Parts: sequence; C-alpha cells; structure tokens
Amino acid sequence: MHGNNEIGTMAPIRIIGGICRQYGALFHCDTVQTIGKYPINVQDDHIDFLSGSAHKFHGPKGAGFAFISNEHIISPYIHGGAQERNMRAGTENVAGIAGLAKALEISTANMETNYAKILALRNKFKTGLSTTLDDIKYNGNQDDNFMAHVLSVSFPPGPKAEMLVMNLDIAGISASSGSACTSGIEEDSHVLQAIGHQKDRKTIRFSFSPFNTEEEVIMTVEKLKSMTKYH
Repeated sequence: MHGNNEIGTMAPIRIIGGICRQYGALFHCDTVQTIGKYPINVQDDHIDFLSGSAHKFHGPKGAGFAFISNEHIISPYIHGGAQERNMRAGTENVAGIAGLAKALEISTANMETNYAKILALRNKFKTGLSTTLDDIKYNGNQDDNFMAHVLSVSFPPGPKAEMLVMNLDIAGISASSGSACTSGIEEDSHVLQAIGHQKDRKTIRFSFSPFNTEEEVIMTVEKLKSMTKYH
C-alpha cells in the first residue's frame, strides 16, 4: 500500500521495491490512493505489479486498472476471450476505460498544482482545528511522506464525540470515522489499533480535493466548534 487510506501515511516504495529486487521477491503496489496525485515510476521503484482505481482521480466509478510487468505475466483470473491482452476475459467497459484514461491524464498533468492547493487547504484546516478546539491530535505521519489529501483527526473523549460524524453529515459535510471500507463501523479499525490510538478518543477522517475551497474548510472548523463541548 503506497498511501494508507485511513491515516494518510505513505510507504517508501522505492526502498521497499529495492529490497524486493535484492532478494528476488515480486512487488505488488496498491496505488489506489496515490496514482495521479504523487509521482510513481514503476521502473525506478522496482514495481512488478500496480493497481489503481479511476474514481480516486475523479474518473468514472467501476473502472480500474492493473500494471503487470512483461517479465512476470501471470495466469488470468477469468478465462475465455482474448480481451485485456488475454489477461481478463469478458466485454470491456469501453466508456469506463476511456474515462479512466482521460481522468488520469488530467490528474497527472495538474499533479503539482493540485498538490499545492490541497496541501494549503490541509494546513489551513489543521491550523483552524488546533487554534479553535482543545486537545486535538493527528494520526499518522505529519512531518514528511504523508498524503496531503487525507487527514486523520483524533478528538478528545466527551459526550458529543460519538455524534460528530452524524452531526457533520447533517451539516452537509462528508467525513467518516475511518476509510470508506469501514464506514459505519464505530470501533477503532485495525489501523488505529496498530498505532495505539486511545480507545476513548474519536477519530474522524477528512479528505480534500482540488475542488474544495477555503470557505468550506473555514465552515467545517466552525461547525466542529459548535459540535463539541469545549466551546
């Protein structure tokens, strides 16, 4: 996993790829959270297999792709026709594939601009939270090698903490208690447990895109201020 979808910490895939190459291990990299947002080079990073999903870079839902090195062609998961270079039989989703390709082209072309905007939004949000609310903590790496578009915020325990996600939803703010894979599950995920997150605290994952605005960030901080017991 190149970038963790819950807390935003990124793995040093070039180092990992180098170790895999040194010891003859094949390296599959899940880049669903990072492809189109951060530089990836399958040759320099020694990646043998790579997977991505269109909706993560504003392409159509239901379309994804896999990179498979020519040196390591594997047996197809679905047998039958010769679609997808004999790797996956079945009628191709042409519209989804075309949308994926175009969305990735646009996202890659605007990678640096998008990153700068998203990082600025993230920093503004963190500053707003830290100066407005008490005892705010952030899960995951915050100093380097993190995804700018994911921010995992740990709120202190309190009678209103468990209602934060619901109240944000009512206010029209999309956030979750974890990744989309675990949304609706109120107990700490395996990721939060692994990093030693305090069980009595409440973690909410916020995410950002180039389509978000400073006004939305300011409004979210104000809404959170009114939803906690501290103000």
